[in-house]
Amino acid sequence: MPIYRVWYRDNPEPLQFAAPNRCSDMEILEHILAQEKIAPAGTEPTLSEIIEKNRLAPVRYTEDESELNVIE
Repeated sequence: MPIYRVWYRDNPEPLQFAAPNRCSDMEILEHILAQEKIAPAGTEPTLSEIIEKNRLAPVRYTEDESELNVIE
């Protein structure tokens, strides 16, 4: 079970969650939207549009203590 630590909006503390399988970037964004109680993305077709519309940038994460990844 991968453990994810996700930083967004320059929050000092990451959102942390475990997933049964590896998560896609969209699934990671869905966790953020749920945490922030933001309605799921409707018509925004790209990850960058979802991030921009909801002012989530920068979005970065680690998976099981791996190197830092960026969702753009």
